[in-house]
Amino acid sequence: MSNLSESLTFTVPISLSDHALAEEFRAKHSNPVKAKQVYLNTLAVAAVKFYLRCMGIETNWLASLSWNPVMQTVMDIADLQVIGQGKVECMPVLPNEKVIHIPPEVCSDRIGYVAVQLDERLREATLLGFVKSVNEYSSVAVNELRSLEELILQLSETPEKVKQPIHLSKWLMNVVNEDWQTVESLLSPQSSELAFRFRATEQTLTQNSDNSTISVQKGTLLNLGQQSQTKPIALVVGLTPVSEQEINICVKVCPVGQKYLPEELEVMVLDDLSTAVMQATARNTKSIQLNFSSEVGEHFSIKVVLGDVNFREIFTV
Repeated sequence: MSNLSESLTFTVPISLSDHALAEEFRAKHSNPVKAKQVYLNTLAVAAVKFYLRCMGIETNWLASLSWNPVMQTVMDIADLQVIGQGKVECMPVLPNEKVIHIPPEVCSDRIGYVAVQLDERLREATLLGFVKSVNEYSSVAVNELRSLEELILQLSETPEKVKQPIHLSKWLMNVVNEDWQTVESLLSPQSSELAFRFRATEQTLTQNSDNSTISVQKGTLLNLGQQSQTKPIALVVGLTPVSEQEINICVKVCPVGQKYLPEELEVMVLDDLSTAVMQATARNTKSIQLNFSSEVGEHFSIKVVLGDVNFREIFTV
């Protein structure tokens, strides 16, 4: 392992909002020892969340056990969900502490353990380093921590190949990616109501177009895991050319095999800088539809998020 003096560390300010959240959690626990433990754990998670955001790594604290007051009561836990990868444990380290004792309940099911040293006034937190795995009832010496650089490299690894952009202009020439199908072939015969709604969308697109003779609509199924009750979600993209340089685009997301979309499912249209320019969230919603126009040569992407699972597809017009 790397010596700490040779490793990259990262110091972040502990904000008033971090303290407010830690106080909110602490107030839920009458035992003073547990209350202090929860307070420090919350500050450690907030510091790691801030650092990972600076490094461009998305997290979901709300999906973590450390956000749950009931789990805080029964466990010494400071986990943070890294979207699409797993959980890191954020271990608070007090000033002058040389050995970190890791609670047995968090010695498994982690992709890493990050040591977060809090200063005496709890105004700053310094990320000292991390370890990838530990044994039950384990302790880690501060000077044996691995560099944060290794952590970022580990979290930045992409297990799947980077997807190539989908060229929508080729759809108008009947050249379509194999993962995208017609609505009729995409949906089962039992989904006749859903197919009807998609056909209605296509008719609306055509009626609103200056060129009503050309319209293309293709869809793909998204598997968002257990949070969607293992039922797939249909993503459909419709195209209607307005001129040689402009195309009307309709993005629609609907459930398959169920009446409503999963609660809190988010659909976003991102520009070429990955900034969300349109977005909607499902709340007792049967479908989500986003309409916009794009010029030939422009890039955008569609992102669908449910909890810690997300799907993103990049398009070129």
